[in-house]
Amino acid sequence: MRTLRIVSRTILLLTVAAIPVLGLAQAVTFTPSLNPVTPGQSVTFTGTTTLSVNATSAKVTLWFYNSANSFIGSASQTGITFTYGVPHALSISYATSSSLPAGTYHYNLSYYDSTGAALAGAYGQASDGTFVVGTSTGPSYTINPTPQPVAAATTLSFVSKLNPFVSATNATVKLWIYNSSNTYIGVTVKTGVSFTAGQSTPVTFTYAVPGGLASSTYHFNLSYYQSDGTTALPGAGNQTNAGNFVVAAGASPSSICSTGVVVGLKWPAVASATSYTVSRNGSALGSTALLTYSDHTVVPSTTYNYAIQAFDGATALTTKTLVATAAATSANGDPAYCPSTVLNAVTVGWGSASIQLNGSDLWAQTLGSDGDQYGFFGDGDGFGGSQAQGAPKVSWGTAAITSSTPGSLTGAVNVYGGLNAQHPANISGKATGILAIGPPSNQNFYALGGVKASGSGTSGGANDQEIVYSTGNPWSWTDNAPNWIFCSGLSGASTTDFCATAFLQNGPGYAGNTDGYVYLYGGTQLEYYGNGTPGVQYSYLWRVRSTQAQILNNTDYEAFTGLDVNGNPTWVTGNFATLKAAMQPVYTDRQARALPFSEITYNAGLGRYIASAEGAVNQVAFYEAPNPWGPWASIGYFNSNPADNSGGWGNLGQGIALSGWGNGSHGDGLGTNFIDKWASVNGQTMWVVFSSNSTASTSASITALQGQNMDGFLAVPLTITPK
Repeated sequence: MRTLRIVSRTILLLTVAAIPVLGLAQAVTFTPSLNPVTPGQSVTFTGTTTLSVNATSAKVTLWFYNSANSFIGSASQTGITFTYGVPHALSISYATSSSLPAGTYHYNLSYYDSTGAALAGAYGQASDGTFVVGTSTGPSYTINPTPQPVAAATTLSFVSKLNPFVSATNATVKLWIYNSSNTYIGVTVKTGVSFTAGQSTPVTFTYAVPGGLASSTYHFNLSYYQSDGTTALPGAGNQTNAGNFVVAAGASPSSICSTGVVVGLKWPAVASATSYTVSRNGSALGSTALLTYSDHTVVPSTTYNYAIQAFDGATALTTKTLVATAAATSANGDPAYCPSTVLNAVTVGWGSASIQLNGSDLWAQTLGSDGDQYGFFGDGDGFGGSQAQGAPKVSWGTAAITSSTPGSLTGAVNVYGGLNAQHPANISGKATGILAIGPPSNQNFYALGGVKASGSGTSGGANDQEIVYSTGNPWSWTDNAPNWIFCSGLSGASTTDFCATAFLQNGPGYAGNTDGYVYLYGGTQLEYYGNGTPGVQYSYLWRVRSTQAQILNNTDYEAFTGLDVNGNPTWVTGNFATLKAAMQPVYTDRQARALPFSEITYNAGLGRYIASAEGAVNQVAFYEAPNPWGPWASIGYFNSNPADNSGGWGNLGQGIALSGWGNGSHGDGLGTNFIDKWASVNGQTMWVVFSSNSTASTSASITALQGQNMDGFLAVPLTITPK
């Protein structure tokens, strides 16, 4: 990189009696900003150091001197954890005195342990760098590409300090990129930049390195423009060959995202590597065959040193490092995973909602091979019903949407129970998931739920979660509980049992499935019937062959246990005790108001698995993945303000109170379920239906729902487009 500077760097070896100078071996090249700095302003020094020692609660200090070597002040960064051989980012700010004379100042670097004594084995630096107080006499710049080297098909950042030596507002700055033959490659642009003559302004450019860009060294030119982006900025100091960067295979890892919940890492493939071990601050987090990793154990506002070590079998190949800082927790929470690189964020068509306030809730969904969309409803009389207390209601009902017009309930019927039902309901209970399997001539239905008793009463669900099935149609429901259950809510039940709550949906009659397995998602008994583990929600994945005999046989199930060295899923077989002991989560949300999975469907148009997650009715998130087991990425996060429950999903819940069933609670999330019949062929429009046991906010995003009871069929379209 070539830089145009106002002053040249000088190297002085000083002996200062009162200030320790411990050697030269581990100096840090700091970048000062602002530089030059006006007296009375703060200048921040950023750099990276790699020490050959381990230390906690360490301190790094910069000691500042004028050109006569007179001490003028110091600044420190404290509470640092150093790991042997792992780079650590430093950021030290120094508030200059308003009376500090203009001139060039230098600084010494020192390391200290938690007691304030010199850090043994860490060597400081005399005259580690300089900065300027005052105004410059000409244009200047520093442009640092990061990471270096960079891999093709990744993002390169140019962290810059620019001083065009003119004042401007809303200026445009461009970096023009060329190869070694001076052939134009591309450009990165930053708009809306303001400059003060003689002062450096921080500017960061981002550049998407083309996927086919050859490994080589590239250079860039720097140009300034007025706000229109084409007219040159008069008097600005443009620069040819302002710097260079390297594109190379096996380049440095980078951070996909850094939030208060997750730090996502990615790295380019290393030749012949079969797996990668990810470590943080010297401790191994895990191994993967993928080129990404999500760290869900971060603490907000904490800086971590990551290392990614590539292996060919048991043979270590290379180690790449990265420093990442978890951000402070957002007021409304953060998505459990980094943003998708495949799909854009979900937009919700609240103005196109289809609602029926029929007094029925839950609405788990499945698309039948006959083209009808079947849904389970509870505690109501289904389509066409009423919220009136005197209306006839059933606890376990099945309804069907027959119209292919998105949002239309014309022709919707109650198949099992409810108003004008085709078949009377004769069981009581609740279901959280439903699945149709097979052609119209032999279509079987399965539900995940519990049957409370014979009859069709509306008094809640069962104290267990099992398979309930209907052979050949959606109205001959039979409870499998006399044979076995997944989990129980009764006193003394095992809190580690797996409670299956949702089926994976995949085409009409499950015809989109190609591996012959039915996939079931859920949490533990503690999470489903109890209060769960504070601050975290897990979702696990089980599977079973799709024949009825095997679905009803509890020895034929398998549990997901992770990925092998090739990135393929691993499964354990055996009895339920074996499965629950070995199962590993496919989804983790670790924060105060974590949201568990609600329903998952395969979107054939987009070629992705789409999952909803839900807490209270106004707490909803959406994720996507290439496989039923992930890896997941965020495509929508709608969580409410914890102070007053405003905002979030549809601004539905301001004023709701969650205190547990039977304790005056209202505002519970009762499922966010996909209506696949109404999805567009290209997959870019999807529909979800939800419900709750509360009154919507008077400022709800669905106008017709404002101030109304949400015990009904509430459907809205989602738009999801590819990137």
